[in-house]
Amino acid sequence: MSNTYRHRRKRKKRFRIPRGYIYIAAGIIALAVLIVGIYAIKKYTPTKEHMDLADYFQVFHENEAAVVLDGEYISSELEEHGYAIVNDGNVYLELGFVKDYLDDGYVYDSSEITLRYATDSEVYTATVGSADYSIDKSNNSLGFPVVLAQDDTVYIAEDYLKLLTDFKINYYSEPDRVVVQTVGSSTDVYTAKRKTQIRKLNGPKSPVLEDVTKGESIYVVRDTGKWSFVVSENGVMGYIKNSAISFKSTETVEAELPERTYNHISAGQDISLLWHQVTNQSANGDIATVLASSTGVDVMSPTWFYLNDNKGGIASIASSSYVSTCHANNVQVWGLVSNLEDADVDTTTVLNTTSSRDALVNNLIAQAITYGLDGINIDIEQLSGDAADGYIQFIKELSIKCEKNDIILSVDNYVPTASSEIYNRAEQAKYADYVIIMGYDEHYGGSEEAGSVASINWVDQGVADTLNDVPAEQVILGMPFYCRVWEVAEDGSVDSTAYGMDAIQSYLKTNGVSAAWSDEYGQYYAEYADGSTTYKIWVEDETSIEEKLKVMDKYNLAGGAFWKKGFDSTGVWNIIAKYL
Repeated sequence: MSNTYRHRRKRKKRFRIPRGYIYIAAGIIALAVLIVGIYAIKKYTPTKEHMDLADYFQVFHENEAAVVLDGEYISSELEEHGYAIVNDGNVYLELGFVKDYLDDGYVYDSSEITLRYATDSEVYTATVGSADYSIDKSNNSLGFPVVLAQDDTVYIAEDYLKLLTDFKINYYSEPDRVVVQTVGSSTDVYTAKRKTQIRKLNGPKSPVLEDVTKGESIYVVRDTGKWSFVVSENGVMGYIKNSAISFKSTETVEAELPERTYNHISAGQDISLLWHQVTNQSANGDIATVLASSTGVDVMSPTWFYLNDNKGGIASIASSSYVSTCHANNVQVWGLVSNLEDADVDTTTVLNTTSSRDALVNNLIAQAITYGLDGINIDIEQLSGDAADGYIQFIKELSIKCEKNDIILSVDNYVPTASSEIYNRAEQAKYADYVIIMGYDEHYGGSEEAGSVASINWVDQGVADTLNDVPAEQVILGMPFYCRVWEVAEDGSVDSTAYGMDAIQSYLKTNGVSAAWSDEYGQYYAEYADGSTTYKIWVEDETSIEEKLKVMDKYNLAGGAFWKKGFDSTGVWNIIAKYL
């Protein structure tokens, strides 16, 4: 038997993990999963922590209520006063807040603690601490103080405000807060699809401000992505998840008070008004001559009245015979009142003090009635910014009384500039019958550089800017019958003298100076030297006035006005007659 060789495969020895190690590893993995799960739960599970509303709607002043305006929380932390207070259960809004956001028509007189407001036909008056208020001469009562003063801050009762101003307001307590919406503001209304929460910030970990029930209305102020900033039915504002709400409708705050009607008295078409500077009673006797030499004039405005004390008193040199002569020639008389004649008069005090303003209005109306005036022309210049409220209130109150007495009210205005915004032409236009642009004094006696009194582009721009606030049918363009001869010294300093139309022609002739037409200025320009002094003259004459009359026509204005009689020439009236 042969030998047989058997080859055996050698088996590999298997490695076995001890069962104990497996249990340990599984435990570690389970622990890791548990930790991750706990972390995820903590990270993504919404917090149930509730924030006290008093910590959100913070107040910093006595009796203060927090204010939400058109969906924005207005904090008073940095202010010396609150924007709203609650007194004996009644809500009051701070005067400045009211003027800035709701209605600028409220005018407060701190010296006589009186609040005034003029509608289109009536004047409302209330005093601090009193429940009574008046509408013209009729007395009424609110039942609790209309106006309160707290720490030198004035507050107006919500119920009184609602008589005069359109807005929506809701009051909520604990903590005290008011939600104010202005007319025209729109809000998208959503409905809660399920029970949810309004949170301080747009995240699940932000504290809850209010729990919201299914079906509750939510007012969305703005969508921020997955969340929206909202205001609830209870006046709580914060963030809510967009997935929890659905769109319902859009609500717009509508005006509820009757629409106001501002009536105006018309003086006809193509008004030609001539300012007549009268400085004493005897000068009134020249009116027949003035009319005869002023072809086509249909309104005379004599400078008869001026403020002569701080209590609303006026000086007057009005004349019945002057008026009679004008009326016999089918010419109206609009008596002018100025504030520049008496340096001791503080115009700001007169206009801002209720009793003084009343006296001024009544004195002007009395003069107009006594002398049978057709109108009053207001020429209050160099007004301080502090008098802005009192001035426009004066125009409103005078206008209401003028309309009741069939008296035309016109108001003289500078061309619009940043500094003249306080004259508030847009508000003037509601009440006054005519707004007159003083289209001159581009450069004036106190100017630091020589220049035209009324260059054509400057006049055109002044008209265009005025028409942004005033309808063309109420605008009268004032034009100058004068120019200035400028003396420019070697050091660049300037001085000037005013010349009327005939006088400037005599001046040019006497000095052998020829003027050349300038399209840029819309007038003739002359310049000459005498020693080290240079003389510059932008001439006003028939041709330059015609250029301004063309601007008047271009914008379809109510007419033209001219300063002043005595500076005119015979020829200029022929030009004016072509347009007016």
